[in-house]
Amino acid sequence: MTKCLDDKTITGIEIADDKKAMRFLIEGGEPIVAKADGDCCSSSWIEHVELPAGGFPAKVISVADLALPGSSSSDDDDCLSVYGLKIATDKGDLVIDYRNSSNGYYGGNLSWPDDGYFIGGVYGQNVSTENYLPLTADK
Repeated sequence: MTKCLDDKTITGIEIADDKKAMRFLIEGGEPIVAKADGDCCSSSWIEHVELPAGGFPAKVISVADLALPGSSSSDDDDCLSVYGLKIATDKGDLVIDYRNSSNGYYGGNLSWPDDGYFIGGVYGQNVSTENYLPLTADK
């Protein structure tokens, strides 16, 4: 689990136009980028982000994986896995719902700067354009 958000104050969030990365704007510091990553022959992306009810700036209290229902597979060996991350802040929870599509053998994750580990996929299928757009409550 990432520690890079511990005790930070998030002032805003931006998401890449391809949904493969998101950037957390940090009060008094450099932005922190999380990348959707997938093992070998799979593809991962950020599906939905629920912003804290109280808005920004928001001080991070804790970060934890969140079990989300919804993983499924089909007859043609396509498997969709659903993952979640909950960032508790002093303004409410920030919930990230991210997905991975594979043949069922591979999985996905969010890769953080302090992980020191980002595959990007064998064919670069998980490498983001990193063309960021502001994420707002109305999007």
